[in-house]
Amino acid sequence: MKVLSAGLAFCDIPLSPVPGNILEIDNSSIEMPVSHTGGDALTVAVVLSKLGIQASFAGKIGKDINGQFIRKELVKNGVNTDMLIEDDSYGTAVSYILIEESGERHFLVNRGANDGLLSRDIPDEAVREADLVFFGSALAMQRMTDGEIADLFKRAHAYGKITAMDASIATEAKAQRNLKLIEKSLNETDIFIPSYEEAVFFTGKTDVKEMLEIFGGFSLKILGIKLGHKGCVLTNFKETVWLSAYPDVKVVDTTGAGDCFMAGFLCGYLHGWDLRRIGEFASAVSAHGIAASGASTGIPDFETVLKYAKANGNKLCI
Repeated sequence: MKVLSAGLAFCDIPLSPVPGNILEIDNSSIEMPVSHTGGDALTVAVVLSKLGIQASFAGKIGKDINGQFIRKELVKNGVNTDMLIEDDSYGTAVSYILIEESGERHFLVNRGANDGLLSRDIPDEAVREADLVFFGSALAMQRMTDGEIADLFKRAHAYGKITAMDASIATEAKAQRNLKLIEKSLNETDIFIPSYEEAVFFTGKTDVKEMLEIFGGFSLKILGIKLGHKGCVLTNFKETVWLSAYPDVKVVDTTGAGDCFMAGFLCGYLHGWDLRRIGEFASAVSAHGIAASGASTGIPDFETVLKYAKANGNKLCI
């Protein structure tokens, strides 16, 4: 089982604990910052590799110390970096993450080299060798427009591959129907798993059932909506599964929670499981992710997550 994960790559620098009124006070003490890899496509690749899936990452970094850090971390975690492009026109993307004591976070971001990626930077050979092609995230990269994502996914479908996508939008955006922004790519997407806020942005609806109905107008095979601490809903448009989040998980850092869920979902999907079992496993991956600082630091091996999901899956209410 091989996954090609294309899209965002960041050097994340968490700052913790950050008081909620930081802009109103002169200074506050934090723990020593430690750099982590981040960005949804990169995190998905790293987590999949930790779960035993052969993962390749396609994206852009700068020729700088942060880019060297990202490459080193990918190699350390067993991710294929043949499609990792160094571009001296940009610096490597950096994200400073302000983490409150509750685990909630706020980002200060420079997108750097991410904005230079195009579909044709990802060679046909890499697409052909994968079983599944994932793009993360729609609307987050300047040049990877709807048409560019559609081009990548059309090539994947031409080789008989599965396509999967998530999204990234400013959550403060006003609710309105913005599906036209990803219409071309959605028509080439098999699996789409946005967050609730992103689904509101695209559909203009706040009711999850209405969202499912609207997304059902596309040729998606599976739709998931991440509901944060409330859990998730998954559907193949024949069966719909509602799952809560695992209770009693100590939250350290919610950075990458949705990306860990996505990776867990793709892992379960590639194992051929049913929707509920996939959801239980994906939620278990995310639960491990938020229990440690960094987007993917807390993810253990496949068997550890599987054992946790089997022991606690009955705690997820429909």
